[in-house]
Amino acid sequence: MKTRNISALEPFGNALLAYWRGDRGARLDHEYRSGRVASIPVSEFFRNPEAFYPTEKVLPWCRGRILVVGAGGGVHAVTLQESGHKVTAVEVNPQAVEILSERGITDIRQCDFFEMPEEAFDTILMLGHTIGICETISRIPVLLSTCTSLLAPGGQLLANSVDDSLSQGATDSPGYPGELEFRLSFKGQSGPWMRWLHVDFGTLSEKASDCGWNTERLEKTKNGEFLARLTHI
Repeated sequence: MKTRNISALEPFGNALLAYWRGDRGARLDHEYRSGRVASIPVSEFFRNPEAFYPTEKVLPWCRGRILVVGAGGGVHAVTLQESGHKVTAVEVNPQAVEILSERGITDIRQCDFFEMPEEAFDTILMLGHTIGICETISRIPVLLSTCTSLLAPGGQLLANSVDDSLSQGATDSPGYPGELEFRLSFKGQSGPWMRWLHVDFGTLSEKASDCGWNTERLEKTKNGEFLARLTHI
């Protein structure tokens, strides 16, 4: 992730910390280049497992040592650790790291996922559309290359995303519908514009296959959301 995008996530971190400190009405705004604005309650990032969406229910698929990418306030990392898994959380945002620590996550890395040193995880978890950190379809190989350096033999990547051509945001990108550009705002403070990728299952499978990965769809919904498992062939 580019340094510019790290600073672009600062409003997200501020929103998480405000909620964690008691502002239960906190909301995070997304302003797209198209002019559309979406406002999200920050409580979404602190949901209990009972409120997880179908493409987030990964507990049956998780195994071994788990790397949670973009752990945020711990919505998934906490659940996995409490279930007995050995969890490593990676986050670029210092506010999120503070929250993760206070919530008891024992192994936290404050760094860019793309700059992590080689390790051997059994499962890499990218929920909340975190696979979008690759920004564009053309950079999917870069993301998968990083995953290769971080996975043990037989390891897996579990990720969810969405086909934006089926959503109300289909006009937010002049090219591929899921190549988005937006900025985050919290209480009137906006970050710089950033890029993010929502990728449909077919395109992800094609790009992954070109890189020597197999893609399996574990879950799908009517609105184009899906959960995929990717393994290196």
